[in-house]
Amino acid sequence: MILRSRPIYNRSIVLTWLFSYMTILLLPVMISVIVYIQSSQTLESEINQANSSLLKQVREIMDNYSQAVERLNFELTWNVQVQELLNSNKYTSSPNEYIYDLYRLCQDFKLYKSTYSTVDLFYMNMTASDTIVLPGTIRSSDFAYKTLHADPSFPFSTWSSIVNRKNFKGFLPMVRIDDEGKVRKTAAYISTFPTDKPEALATNVIMIDQSRILGAIQNVELFNKGHVLILNRDNEVLISNSSEAVPSNFPFEKLTSDANFFFYMKDGTKYEVQSIQSEQTGLKYVSMIPSSLYWKKAEHIRNLTYLSILISLLGGGMLTYFFLRKNYNPVRRLVQTFSGKANLSYGKGKNEFQFIEQAIGTTLNEMDKIMDRMRSQQQILRLNFISRLMKGRIDSQIPVDESLTTFNMKLTSDDFAVIMLYVEASAPFHERYAGMEPNDKQRILQFIVSNVVEELAAQHNRGYVTEVDQTLACLINFRQTDAAERKEDLRRIAKEAQAFLAAHYHIHLTLSISSVHSGIYGIPKAYMEAMDAMDAMEYKLVMGSKEILSYEELHKHEAQEAEYYYPLQEEQQLINYVKIGDFQRSKEKLDEIIGRNLNRPAVSVAIAKCLMLDLVSTLMKTISEIGDGQESFLFQNPKRIEQLVSCRTIHEMQEQMTALLRKVCEYTSGKRLQNIQESRQQTLQDLVDRVTEFIHEKYNDSNLNISMIGNHFEMKPTYLSKLFKDCTGEGLLDSINKIRIEKAKQSIRERNKSITEISGCVGFNDVNAFIRTFKKYEGITPGKYKEMLEE
Repeated sequence: MILRSRPIYNRSIVLTWLFSYMTILLLPVMISVIVYIQSSQTLESEINQANSSLLKQVREIMDNYSQAVERLNFELTWNVQVQELLNSNKYTSSPNEYIYDLYRLCQDFKLYKSTYSTVDLFYMNMTASDTIVLPGTIRSSDFAYKTLHADPSFPFSTWSSIVNRKNFKGFLPMVRIDDEGKVRKTAAYISTFPTDKPEALATNVIMIDQSRILGAIQNVELFNKGHVLILNRDNEVLISNSSEAVPSNFPFEKLTSDANFFFYMKDGTKYEVQSIQSEQTGLKYVSMIPSSLYWKKAEHIRNLTYLSILISLLGGGMLTYFFLRKNYNPVRRLVQTFSGKANLSYGKGKNEFQFIEQAIGTTLNEMDKIMDRMRSQQQILRLNFISRLMKGRIDSQIPVDESLTTFNMKLTSDDFAVIMLYVEASAPFHERYAGMEPNDKQRILQFIVSNVVEELAAQHNRGYVTEVDQTLACLINFRQTDAAERKEDLRRIAKEAQAFLAAHYHIHLTLSISSVHSGIYGIPKAYMEAMDAMDAMEYKLVMGSKEILSYEELHKHEAQEAEYYYPLQEEQQLINYVKIGDFQRSKEKLDEIIGRNLNRPAVSVAIAKCLMLDLVSTLMKTISEIGDGQESFLFQNPKRIEQLVSCRTIHEMQEQMTALLRKVCEYTSGKRLQNIQESRQQTLQDLVDRVTEFIHEKYNDSNLNISMIGNHFEMKPTYLSKLFKDCTGEGLLDSINKIRIEKAKQSIRERNKSITEISGCVGFNDVNAFIRTFKKYEGITPGKYKEMLEE
């Protein structure tokens, strides 16, 4: 055992060393694995490249054969004898020449056969004569099939549908019988002659045996043990090195136009499928190689890798155990030595080095804690002593001089004052310490404020900040100076503390200052005066927030007499300006009234609030006088008045009043414009009603026109017409004609007058003008209208 006397815990240095040694040991193992993976990937890449190269070789061979086939097909198609046999009409008059021309075509085919030695067989099917033309011979379709293609796998019906189809060009799989009577698989190039007739004219059939194509790869091991396929555009197998049919579930859709590689499972065997396509012929070349063939070549590398890993693990394990035991013995003896002497116990949660480090550092840490505790207690006692001084709770059993010496407080004189520090809302400061607890934030804030104020006081005097009843207070001990300098020094300390804390820490203070008192027993009086000034926080409404409140100035202001200025004539002027919506003059009058009342040091808080409420009352009375007061925003939003009353300073209250005044002026201005528009619209409507009434009275007057109406109402005709159209949307002349037509329709319905009489009765001197006007507005003539009524 490595450690006999003690158990090895889960954090022991033994485990740390063991993990370190194992990490070093795993390094060569990982390198071996990486080398094996990289070698396998390289081998696989090389095999895939070789596979792709062989497929490209097959494609190149097939493309060469395809070029020869296409050239032969071109010569067969455009042979003079072929064109004459298919398209000439001479055989109608000379039918005997048809046999002779077929014979000549056979002789031409013999020349093609010797020229295109790479083609195994070709012939032409003459559909009309049911004749097969071969090199040197002519056969009927039945006989040609029996001698060339007769095989159970390729019936006559299949062959006939291929050679008799229309408008087709491409490769199809077929079989043929060679000269020795053997059945050979072949790739047949089928090309039909274009025609508009119901039946095909002729079809060229050019065949290349499968053995000719596969001869180039018959010695390649991968292809011999796998499958090589050549497919046409319809994924039919033209050539295959295997007698097995392609499975029905083979993913032909993955054979895209580009080079492709994917895996395929067949009968429990995994195949690696690679395919390419010929841009020239559109044929697809596919290889299906069993994955086991690839990894058979990598087996030797894999075995060597496994062997090297096993040797590394066994040898490394033995060396790890040896060096681990040798290195741990000195550490074990040190742990045994310290366990009995240090005030610690070795166990779970510690390793040996941590235990030794703790044992050595325990004494020093305890000494540091004792010193820190003493300093902390000294500071707490000092702050408590200052707090008791301010509250007048001096311990009679301990002399004050002795306490001052104990807490390192040196007094320069017997004159004292107290400054109370009130921290306003300091959101930006708290945002700096977003992740800190609120109590911790408060302690940091008090620490900063205390240090800043004490340093400013120490420039000319001595200052000691402490917390009294959850409020910071600074005790100032002055130098030997006169009373004026002391007051100025107190205000300097307060102003500089405000400015520095606001600029650097976004901490905003309101400070209250006591008067100067003499002797130790004058400190409680100074503290009470500072508290009284702090309690008078409502004076901030007049003086503004973040100000310095002096006990002497506050009491001096309270002794002065207050004055209230808001006479009725000033209120009436403000009401008049607001009624017409004149915001600028209303604001000037508002500022004048507020300035007369509040720009004085003796104004009280009650007077300021009363003035603001009176001003709001004035605005509400103004809105009520112009009408619809209950619908105005001021009555519907009483919170605006609450916001005004809750303002903390006169400046804020004046801003709120100005904003409220702007809203009221906008409302009254809009209301005034609305009343003017409504009055103008009502006047215009009255005018239109009177004009309409006049037209009804004078419609039968032939002199009734725009000029006559204008003269009657003592207005310019054009202006009167424009006003009439603006109000009704209809021209004055149109209105006259419409009224006349309505009166005419009424007369026609009564059937006691002719059209000519009715025309004169409604103010038309010319019956033709009446008819045109009637048709313009009614769409039909008066006579037609009368006929419709009679029907």
